[in-house]
Amino acid sequence: MSFKLILLCIVIVGFLLRVLFINSTPPALYGDELTITLDVYSLLKTGHDQLGNFLPLTFHMSAGRPAGYVYGSIPFVAIFGPTAIGVRALSILSGIGIIILLYLLGRRLFSEKVGLLAAAIGAVSPWEISLSRGGFEAHFALFLALLGTYLFILARQKPILYIFSALSLGLTLHTYLTYKVTILLFLPLLLWYQKGLKKIIGEDKKYFLIGIFIFVILVGLSYSQTFLAGSENRFFNINIFSQSKLKETIEQKVNLERQITKLPHFLSRSFYNKPFEYSKVFIENYLQNFSLDFLVLHGDRNPRHNMATMGGIYFADLILIFIGLVVFWYKERRTVLFLIFWLLLAPIPTAIVDTPHALRSAFMLPPLILFSAIGLANVINYKNKVFLVLILLLFIIQFIFFIQKLYFLAPKEYSNFWSYSAKLASEIAKENKNQYDYIILSDRIDNIEFAYPVYTKIDPKIVISQNQERVLLNDSRLKKFDNVYIGYIPETQVEEFIHSLEGSVLYVGSSGDKRFLNNPEIINGLDGLEALTLKKKSSKL
Repeated sequence: MSFKLILLCIVIVGFLLRVLFINSTPPALYGDELTITLDVYSLLKTGHDQLGNFLPLTFHMSAGRPAGYVYGSIPFVAIFGPTAIGVRALSILSGIGIIILLYLLGRRLFSEKVGLLAAAIGAVSPWEISLSRGGFEAHFALFLALLGTYLFILARQKPILYIFSALSLGLTLHTYLTYKVTILLFLPLLLWYQKGLKKIIGEDKKYFLIGIFIFVILVGLSYSQTFLAGSENRFFNINIFSQSKLKETIEQKVNLERQITKLPHFLSRSFYNKPFEYSKVFIENYLQNFSLDFLVLHGDRNPRHNMATMGGIYFADLILIFIGLVVFWYKERRTVLFLIFWLLLAPIPTAIVDTPHALRSAFMLPPLILFSAIGLANVINYKNKVFLVLILLLFIIQFIFFIQKLYFLAPKEYSNFWSYSAKLASEIAKENKNQYDYIILSDRIDNIEFAYPVYTKIDPKIVISQNQERVLLNDSRLKKFDNVYIGYIPETQVEEFIHSLEGSVLYVGSSGDKRFLNNPEIINGLDGLEALTLKKKSSKL
């Protein structure tokens, strides 16, 4: 069988694993997917985002989202509509692109065999599959970063590729927040691997300088959006230096240690201070990215981007990574060092924010897969095939556990993480829309204000108008979509509010609303737990 045919088979398997049951696994769209879908659909129909801004580079409905994934999803939402496949298609294709790039990079850095093995490992990687099955900006950013890296390495032979590498790496900055730090840390390493700036410029400086010019423009535009347009406000709010609870804990610790130490006051400030304590928090966060718990056992424990709540790599990968490091250290030392430093640089932005995170730490995945591939290539070449059989058996066993949990357990067990209640409430409202004068959807249902317009394909012009100015209904300001109202009504006033409306009413609230309603109807979610509370009033009452 030819190498191209093997690669095609790997890509087909990878595609099937990523697209199978995509509309039901995950079972609904979570908050970020919903807001992305609304913005994409609105841009497609009106040229404005859901807040009414014309062709923005920063989308403010989700704390300053960069533009990359939104604009990249326009063709797919145009084809599939504002649906799960519409918003997830770019991520699915990013996964296929990453499989192919792993092959190309493995072949370029090592050999054809290593490239094919890297593609195969990437195709069945729990981390990669999970990222592919959600509408994750971080996954598209990973594809762009990997594409830019490969093109930069290839540009030594084809200098015009420096331009396309610069475009790809520059657009990465406009796609996901951590790459604004990651790429700037990674570029010096990439230059070192290509034997320095002086060597590159000496060979063909024209295309390289054009690439620099393009990259600088994209960097400047990205950081102007960050500091002037409010892009990445969430990053500024959740990093370790802005977390109020952590800040208070550190201040109390430093003050206490300075009070009780026997050191003179002028010395105590040198040993007990905030920078030292923050550095310990950062180091602890950073090292957790390399822990067995994160990499192999449980991942980051968030069922949205770690859908089977398993580690990002297989246990067999650990063995192969070790073999690859040892064997190739003496054969391809410069390349191995490049991958090691790539792996070490990747979690730095994550550590600034918090503990390991499958989205923010995703740039670790390519070097891990490449190390695993070179280890597996060496095991295959070894004369005794018993060890190879054991490695493959470990892969297969863990893969089976991953697949069964991904497709058969996670969609129900973790449906609440995907705002399934909002999807269910939207479907109930749509089905009963013509049977009631008023349908009230409580915003205590997670992400309902985004879910209803998405699942019912509301005209974006109406969404924009309601985002800009809500209507008044019995002293409550709510979003109005025909006879469906969405917004906040105090729990203790819900019963009174329902009876104050003239005509028939269907109230759909969170499971907690049952405490404040007389004889409500309870709707369970996929996990068997209470998801929604319904209260009906006929027009005769």
